[in-house]
Amino acid sequence: MTRLLIVGLIAFVAGNPGPTAPRILGPRHTTDRTPTFRFASHEAGLPARAIRFRCSIDRTKLHRCVDRYTPRLGLGRHTLRVRAYDPKGRRSRTSVAHVSVVRPVPHADQTIKVGTAPYNVAAGFGSVWVAINGGLARLDPDTGQVVAHIDVGGRPWGVAVGEGAVWVGNWSDGTVARVDPATNTVTWHVTLTAGLGIASPVGVAAGGGSVWAADNSTDAVWRLDPATGAVLGEAHLGDAHEFAGFGEGGVWVSSENGTVGELDPAGGAVTGLISAGADADFLGFSPGSVWVTNYGSEFLWRIDPATGAIAAKFKIGAGAQGVAFDGSSLWVAMYNAGEALRIDPTTGRVQRRVLIGDKPRGLAIAGGSVWIANSKSGTVSRIRVP
Repeated sequence: MTRLLIVGLIAFVAGNPGPTAPRILGPRHTTDRTPTFRFASHEAGLPARAIRFRCSIDRTKLHRCVDRYTPRLGLGRHTLRVRAYDPKGRRSRTSVAHVSVVRPVPHADQTIKVGTAPYNVAAGFGSVWVAINGGLARLDPDTGQVVAHIDVGGRPWGVAVGEGAVWVGNWSDGTVARVDPATNTVTWHVTLTAGLGIASPVGVAAGGGSVWAADNSTDAVWRLDPATGAVLGEAHLGDAHEFAGFGEGGVWVSSENGTVGELDPAGGAVTGLISAGADADFLGFSPGSVWVTNYGSEFLWRIDPATGAIAAKFKIGAGAQGVAFDGSSLWVAMYNAGEALRIDPTTGRVQRRVLIGDKPRGLAIAGGSVWIANSKSGTVSRIRVP
C-alpha cells in the first residue's frame, strides 16, 4: 500500500507541474501613466487565491506584486514580466507584455459650426472662406466667428482667393462663381460644359491673370477671364480632377489616376505631367516644393517644381487630404483618423497630432492658425500654430 501511495504521489507531481504562465490583462498602448494590469493563473486542485505573483517593469529581477498591479510609467515602451508561484514554491514560465505609453492627443483650440458638408477652405481679404452646401461661409480669423453666409447654390466644393475676388467651384451645377469680398455677393457665375452635359469644376485656382477650373467628370481644365468669366482656353491632362492650385510659378492640377499636371499660367499650355501615387488629391506649396496628398496610399509626395520630378515621399498614413505650409512645417488633414498632422517638410517626421472633426477635407493657414473643414461634422477646426 505504501508503495502504491508513493507511486501515486510521484505521478500526481509529475502530472501537476505547477501554476500556468500568467495571463496579463491590461492595455498595451495607452496615454495613462498609471495603467492597471490584472494577472491570472491556475493550477489543478488549487484555488486561484492561493497563487502568488512576482513581477517587474523593465527589469529581469522580479519582486512580489498583487494580482491587480498599477505601476507608474514614463513615456515610451516598457516591458512587463510576470511569474506565478504556488504555496510549494513551484513557479510558472515568465509571461511578458510590451506596453507603450504615449502623450495624449490634444483637441483643436476652437470648433466652429459653419453649415452642412464643408469641403474646402481658403484664406484672403482678411477672412477665412469655407465652401459649404449651397454657399460660402466667411469667418473672422481673429475670433473664429462666422461673419457672413453667401448664397451660391448647388454644391460648392472648391474655393480660392486671388485676382481680386473669391472663387467657388460647384460640384453639382457646373458653375464657377465670382464672389465680391467687399459686398459678400455673387457678381457673376459661368456654367461650364464637358462632353454631353454640365461639368463638375471642383478645383479652382486664381493666379497669373486668370482663374482656373478643373473638372471632376473629365480631364478638362479651363482658363477663365477673371473680369467676365469668359473661357480663354481649355486644356486636357490626367484624369478626373480633384484639386487645382496656383504656386511656385505654375498652375497645378491633381487627378484621380495619381497624376499631377502643370500648366503655364501665361497661356494655359500643359508643361508637365507627374505620377504621384495612386490617387492624387490635394495640393500645397512651400518654397521650392509642391506637395501632393493621396487618399488611397500612405504617402505624402514632394514635387520639385524646377525639374518636375518627385523629390521625396513620406509615409504618413492613408486618408490624407488638405495640405498647407505654415512657414516652417506642413499641416495635413487625415480623413480617416479625424486628425491634423504637423509634419517636418525635410524629414517627414510627424511633429504633432491634433484631434479635429469628422472626415476632414481641405485646410488653410490664416491669422496664425490652421483652419480645417470637417465635412461630416459641419464644422471648421482651428489650431493655433505655436
